[in-house]
Amino acid sequence: MNAPLSAADAVTATDLFSGAGGSTTGLTEAGVRVEVAANHWPVAVATHSANHPDVVHRTANLSEVDWRTFPSTDLLWASPSCVWHARAGGRAQPPPEVELLRQDAGAIDRATAFAVVAAAEVHRYPVIIVENVVEFARWVLFDWWLTGLHALGYRTTVLRLNAAEFGHAQRRIRLFVIATRDGVELDLTPPALAPVPATAVLDDDPGDPVTRRLYVSDQIDTITDDRVPHLVTYRRHSRARRADAHPLACVTAGGNHHAVATLLDGRPHHRMLTNRECARAQGFGDGYRFHGTAAQVKRQIGNAVPVGIARWLGQQAAAALSGAPVEVAA
Repeated sequence: MNAPLSAADAVTATDLFSGAGGSTTGLTEAGVRVEVAANHWPVAVATHSANHPDVVHRTANLSEVDWRTFPSTDLLWASPSCVWHARAGGRAQPPPEVELLRQDAGAIDRATAFAVVAAAEVHRYPVIIVENVVEFARWVLFDWWLTGLHALGYRTTVLRLNAAEFGHAQRRIRLFVIATRDGVELDLTPPALAPVPATAVLDDDPGDPVTRRLYVSDQIDTITDDRVPHLVTYRRHSRARRADAHPLACVTAGGNHHAVATLLDGRPHHRMLTNRECARAQGFGDGYRFHGTAAQVKRQIGNAVPVGIARWLGQQAAAALSGAPVEVAA
């Protein structure tokens, strides 16, 4: 096994739309040195700064910055806004000719992805990794966006990755676009990791006794195993699942849909998941400090990139850019 890269030789990265820092945390664990992180939301920047003090932080609208003021790095990681790509609430996207006008909030928000092309035009990063919801690929301008990268000499690979396959106690499928230049080849063969159940991130707390009918009572009524925590979800058509055999459903930025139900001597107990438990499901250690109100912390956690996926992609990029495997603890 080759030795890890030294600090002086480490692959460098820029993290755009960096949020609370899931991508930076994973890249750092992969031996990549993140030089600058940028985001438009001051609360997320405060969280990122508290946990990554050696990184230069920029609070900015990334659709309007001068990319010449950013450093050139080996790797660009970008997680453009996904709010208006997701089909929540039955949102429909306009045709391309209307989308190009950028006259509504949705079109303006989706257009943040073009910051990736603008930054790449200036810096020609050898590797670019873009993360978003799977609906990003259904954007009416997605092919045009990809063409912008192709025109700059990039070859692109589109992946759908599930956090549950990368050491997380959570099912979370996201789209990743890997763009490379100048003959850089990433080995994108997924790792073979054992599944991680939800109990790996849950506190040992059964919650309070259930004294009235709840939205999830039909799910709780199906539980027969005593003293075994079960996952119940505040969504239609959900069913109770043993927490020692299944991961959480996707942790989201809007609201808390996850709860735990446990029979204690036949009597049902129930509680909602805490922000800390959701953060663990995203790969954040208990020492990770979040700024903001409880609702703002929930939003930061739900929007974060799963640390395990960022670590794996960082390892693959570092190996490709250095020409040798980088030894990083799992």
